[in-house]
Amino acid sequence: MRRLPLRDIEAFVAVARAGSLAQAALTMNLSVPALSRRIQQLEAGLAVRLFERQPRGLALTAAGDKYFAALDPAWRSMTLATEALRKRDHAGLTVSVMPTFAANWLIPRLQRFLARHSAVQIVLQTSAEIEDLNARSELDCAIRLGRGPWPGVTSEPLLAVDAVPVLSPQLRDRYDSPRHPHDLVNARLIGTDHQIEFWAEWFAASGIDAVPTDCLVFDNLQVVYEAASAGMGIALGLDPVVRPFIDAGRLVPLFAERVRLPRQFHLVRRRDAGGKARDFAVFRDWLFAEAARFAA
Repeated sequence: MRRLPLRDIEAFVAVARAGSLAQAALTMNLSVPALSRRIQQLEAGLAVRLFERQPRGLALTAAGDKYFAALDPAWRSMTLATEALRKRDHAGLTVSVMPTFAANWLIPRLQRFLARHSAVQIVLQTSAEIEDLNARSELDCAIRLGRGPWPGVTSEPLLAVDAVPVLSPQLRDRYDSPRHPHDLVNARLIGTDHQIEFWAEWFAASGIDAVPTDCLVFDNLQVVYEAASAGMGIALGLDPVVRPFIDAGRLVPLFAERVRLPRQFHLVRRRDAGGKARDFAVFRDWLFAEAARFAA
């Protein structure tokens, strides 16, 4: 039996409920292109068209309407059952964080926190997606990469993001390296689903109105840097998370100048503090002190 494409089905249900890609993308904390790709994948897998574009948004086709009528109650039941299970008591301050940030920035520093605050247990949950804290009550806070602020939560800017294209030393030595940002427009670039937009922002900040034409896409920034280290192309290095790769000599910056992106890392939490306000305050103060030390 084939596995159900649950992420794509979730996207379909969200768009069918909202009647708009933009509104559904906001609800799911995804970019519109990423959400649109999920719908396209589902339609391709089912070999049926589910939506029709109209001047004021999207409308379900006859097949899409029948599919949604069957899915919607089942999806609500799944959501309620999952939420009821998540509301059970859980120990520790649970933090949602993207895998690359956890591996390359947070984990190397976390032992210092544990040594000073042994009474506070930190539970990390890594995800490449931007998790909805209001829908996932077991998550106490999150470290997000984006523009912010986000509806329904409190967010504080934590770390600025400076971007520079990076590649492996072997790839740099094997070919003539690009000498100007414009040379990268037709180069083999690497990124995540969201990073295509990051590349466009980097080009814009470099005075170039362009979108990558040849971008190898992965769903995880850590994999992007591993692929670049293996010589598969040029990645957009985001300081702070790319710095360990550069320090280890696995990646080298293509240009000396770095571009500050409009996105940054934020510490995010629900407005309802719940019963872990003191643990969160301790973690927050330590986190911002480490961020200030890093920035300095």
